[in-house]
Amino acid sequence: MSDQEPFSTALRDWLEESMHRSIHAFLRYSRKSALSLSQVNSLFRLFHHGPSPVNDLADHLGITMPAVSQLLAPLEESNLIQRSQDPNDRRVKQIALTDQGTQRVKEMMRARHAWVDELASSLTPDQKQVILPALILLKNASNNLPHRMDH
Repeated sequence: MSDQEPFSTALRDWLEESMHRSIHAFLRYSRKSALSLSQVNSLFRLFHHGPSPVNDLADHLGITMPAVSQLLAPLEESNLIQRSQDPNDRRVKQIALTDQGTQRVKEMMRARHAWVDELASSLTPDQKQVILPALILLKNASNNLPHRMDH
């Protein structure tokens, strides 16, 4: 058994536990918000990547232009997104989050991370002091990995 194996196993176990808790909290919030997962995905995409043409959202979601337009209509009616013309090509419609849409995404993120505060409060100051440098090291190492994106 290599030195890498126990570390990788422990890291995978931690990742599985944290993902399970995050996804469970996120899905619970999503059900209460009455948004579909595709609508939530669209909001997060706009939050992280900024305004996008409708066809980029369709490509990202793997759906047709008419389907993405139908998906976005309730978000626009709820004032979570706004459509505007692309200044460089008037035929292209840009989709952007409104201030209300940005706040909704931040609420979803807080809901997804709520369990972390509970975990942090369960640790002693000494435990936090031991764990913090390792968390920073893991985050930096993760940031240095190449990004693999399908789109």
